Amino acid sequence: MERTFNHLTLEQRKQLREMLDAGCKKPEIAQALNTHVSTVYREIKRGSVNGSYDPNCADEAYQQHLSEKGPEAILSLNPQLAEHIASLILNRKLSPEKIVDELQEYETGSISIQTIYHSIDKGLIPGVTRESLRTDTVTVFSDGQICIPKWGRNLLDIADGDKLHFEVIENKLIFSKES
Repeated sequence: MERTFNHLTLEQRKQLREMLDAGCKKPEIAQALNTHVSTVYREIKRGSVNGSYDPNCADEAYQQHLSEKGPEAILSLNPQLAEHIASLILNRKLSPEKIVDELQEYETGSISIQTIYHSIDKGLIPGVTRESLRTDTVTVFSDGQICIPKWGRNLLDIADGDKLHFEVIENKLIFSKES
């Protein structure tokens, strides 16, 4: 069963106050408000002033807490950017690091590597998961360096700086570590 969270409305807070004044027990109040009993206890604790529950004070505290939350996610506010990032990941197989470089090169807006990862985890980049970032491509650079994806290096027990010996046998690249 998936957990859901519902915040009490001012009307529900007033109903809670009336039921407390009428001497109702916390489980009865929770049932009447269609919420968990722990919500009732927490609401009473947070909304009490001088030992008495005040629904208006509780609602003001709730509204204040809402106003202190951080801004909405960048990619929620800019779905075109999210689509563009999805295209860069899915079509061009770019990593979040390369995407940040590309966005800085061609666009005015800035976005961080962590923002891209968080957005992927939250599902804000359409069609992209962490698995989408995994690449099977090995890149050979003009200076002879070879870039093997991290998952491949881990699987083959290759560390940064290891020296490898390569042979080509029947169009297959065979390597061994140099001791």
